[in-house]
Amino acid sequence: MGARSFIAFTAPTQSASPARWRFIMVGALLLAALAALLGLSLLLGAVPLEARQIWLALSGEGDATIHALLWNLRLPRSLLAVVVGLHFALSGLILQAVIRNPLADPGVIGVSSGASLAIVAFLLLADFINASLGHDGGRLLTLAGLPFAALLGGLGSALLVLALSWRAAISPVRLALNGVAVGAVLNALVMWIVVAWGGARTEITVIWLAGSLYGRDFDHLALLLPWSALGLAGAWLLLRPLSLLRFDDDVARGLGLHLLRWRLVALVVAVLLAASAIAVAGPIGFVGLVIPHLARLLVGSELRRLLPVSALCGAVLTLGADTVARTAIQPLELPVGVLTTLLGIPVFLILLQRHAGKTA
Repeated sequence: MGARSFIAFTAPTQSASPARWRFIMVGALLLAALAALLGLSLLLGAVPLEARQIWLALSGEGDATIHALLWNLRLPRSLLAVVVGLHFALSGLILQAVIRNPLADPGVIGVSSGASLAIVAFLLLADFINASLGHDGGRLLTLAGLPFAALLGGLGSALLVLALSWRAAISPVRLALNGVAVGAVLNALVMWIVVAWGGARTEITVIWLAGSLYGRDFDHLALLLPWSALGLAGAWLLLRPLSLLRFDDDVARGLGLHLLRWRLVALVVAVLLAASAIAVAGPIGFVGLVIPHLARLLVGSELRRLLPVSALCGAVLTLGADTVARTAIQPLELPVGVLTTLLGIPVFLILLQRHAGKTA
């Protein structure tokens, strides 16, 4: 009896240790990969730089042109790619947990389309107001107000898709179909506004809608960081509720969880993360869909480990994709959203077929 008790007592510790060491090793490898990609993103470009030139520029010495290139273009863009990837990855992780749906993603459930529509409408309104007043004083309005507009648009479209899917108990196939349908309608409205708006803004807006970090600087990074702090704090506070929300509703209620309240809070946090990233980088597709699945393959399904690993994986993927996008066909560059979409669509189709087969 005593031996059995000893085995039962020591087994969890022995099984937990490999998982903990695996988490530490995966985290260290991801941090090393992120550091290496950050160095490559500073080195590579239309004007290749050397490590010594970067070091001198970072320390405030060296050539003034290289200093301006690094501090005004490459460094803020690279850091922004890291933060944006973190936003989309955590948003997808939260959505998949709260909806209990492996296909949940800011793009799939309509958050990206709703946020894009709200942003384009907001910019059009700001442009109209500035033109009517006869001055160009709308920079603060158009920059600082974008995340709020994106949050409202993304939350509204997500609630619409969830409401349309509710009768089917939010099945993966129904959610995907409703998300595609609502997204198509909203994207059509976005393009109609862009075409009607016209002028030089059309090209810039279309590039932004494809998901791009072109021309981003420290102003955009400063705009996003407060929303990052809010999103990270919200994600950390949601760890226990999300762990319970993954269970059946009756089980979660039996453990004392207020389902409606925490589902709404989790949805707001997820939309806040995605919408704020969309406001500065556009709808970079499928990061939120692919990364949580990759993180589960690496460290399992425990949310305390999934949260930081998903954040690091999202940062690595977005920074790597942006580095490839701006160096593959120099001196031209591709929107980073094009590369992440090319990567994400096959994964989405595989997941869709797998879960459609389970429900057939």
